Amino acid sequence: MTVQLRADDGTASLANARRRGTALPAFPRPLPSSLDEAYAMQNRILMSLDMPVLGWKVGRIPAPMVATLGTERLAGPVLRCTSITASEGEAPVFRGGAGAIEAEVILRLDAVPDHIPPADRVLDHIGEIRAGFEVASSPAPDVHDHSPWSIIADLGINNGLLLGPLLTRDEFDRLDVATVVDGAVVGSGRACDILDGPLGSVRFLIEQHLEGRIALEPGQWLSAGAITGVHPIRIGETATATFGSAIAIGCTAIAETGLE
Repeated sequence: MTVQLRADDGTASLANARRRGTALPAFPRPLPSSLDEAYAMQNRILMSLDMPVLGWKVGRIPAPMVATLGTERLAGPVLRCTSITASEGEAPVFRGGAGAIEAEVILRLDAVPDHIPPADRVLDHIGEIRAGFEVASSPAPDVHDHSPWSIIADLGINNGLLLGPLLTRDEFDRLDVATVVDGAVVGSGRACDILDGPLGSVRFLIEQHLEGRIALEPGQWLSAGAITGVHPIRIGETATATFGSAIAIGCTAIAETGLE
């Protein structure tokens, strides 16, 4: 059953905007002011939307804010997962909101551990590993103008994952990745060079699960973080990402139409 949020709760506006596929004039007030408050708002939106959580995304906290906020990463739920081939993907973004595309390594969680595994045992809990895109979009056009707590509250501004080809376990985090938006190279990098890599992102999500902030389940997809950056994209624009010399994926940004 859908949970009705109070009209004076900022999360009600966010939940309704996502449900209807419409933008907001600005991020609703009151803004979250702490980590726990941000995840509590996220959970209230999830309860209101009443949809299966298909995965979790990891985002990076800007380096200048890490010491103040006390964490390097943030987590958000994934409500859409779509398999894509070549350039056939569609990336829904909010017209009038914020929209971006991110090339990512996406891992399927096969078993939820009851402890944080050491780095060399994380893959024991992982099944498939795929190249993919995170669609990062929010109905609030100014979501990036506030604390990362606002991003956490708005589902980590995740608006779906696009799952591409399989990656091999021996090189998934060491491939050279490049992202192109509308014909222009907008970023490049390797997953292993982001903090402690994709497996560090998985360990972070397990930690959040054990601390009760999120709920991991077997079969969920874990999006490990933007490899080449967070790249703005507008409706009608195309994006491609290459993972090494053999794998390429692509998508076109389309208008979000809502979850109803």
